[in-house]
Amino acid sequence: MEKNFEIQSFFHHFPASVAEYCFQLWQDHPFTFVVSKTRSSKLGDYRYQSKAGHRISVNQNLNSYAFLVTYLHEVAHLLVYQQYKNKAKAHGPEWKTTFRELFEPILDEALLPPHLVQALQAYLKDPAASSCGCGPLMEVLRDFDPPSDELPLEQLPEGTWLQIKNLTLCKRNLRRSRYLCESEGASKRYLVSKHALVKPCS
Repeated sequence: MEKNFEIQSFFHHFPASVAEYCFQLWQDHPFTFVVSKTRSSKLGDYRYQSKAGHRISVNQNLNSYAFLVTYLHEVAHLLVYQQYKNKAKAHGPEWKTTFRELFEPILDEALLPPHLVQALQAYLKDPAASSCGCGPLMEVLRDFDPPSDELPLEQLPEGTWLQIKNLTLCKRNLRRSRYLCESEGASKRYLVSKHALVKPCS
C-alpha cells in the first residue's frame, strides 16, 4: 500500500549527510510525497494533475542511496514541468541538465561514499531514463543493499533456472539489454532486464 510521507519519517529514508538538502527541496517546491509499495516496472514516478497538483512517489524497498537517486530524478521532472510544462521531452536535455544541477551541491566525497560519487559523476554526464539502465551505477548502489540470496540476472549462466516474482524461469540468450527467459516447456517467454535481481533455483 502507498502512504503519505510524514515529516518526522522523511529523514529515515535518506543518507543522513544529505537528508536536510532533500527536505529543503520538498519545502521549496511543494508536492505530495508518497512512499510506494515495491514496483518492478519503476523505482519512482512524478505526476501532475490540475486538481491534485504535483505528486512524487519512491519505492519503499530502496536503500537510502538508491532512494536519494530516485528522489532527485523525480524532483528534476517536477522542476522541468514547472518551467517548460509539456514542451520538454520526459528525459530530454532539459531534464538531464536539471538532474545534474540538483546533484551538484551534494556530489562530494565528504557527503557521499567516494565510489558512489565516482559512479554518479560518470552517470550524470548523460543520465539514462532510469538508473537501472546504468550497470556501473546499479552495481555500486547494490553495495548498500542488505544481504540477500538474489543475484543480477547477468551473473547467471544461460540455462539456469531462477525465480523472479512468482515465476520460475530458465535463462536463455541476451537480446540487447534483456535476457529471454522461458517457463517450463517454453509455454511462456519473458524479456527480463539483465540487471534484474533474481533467485537461482537450488
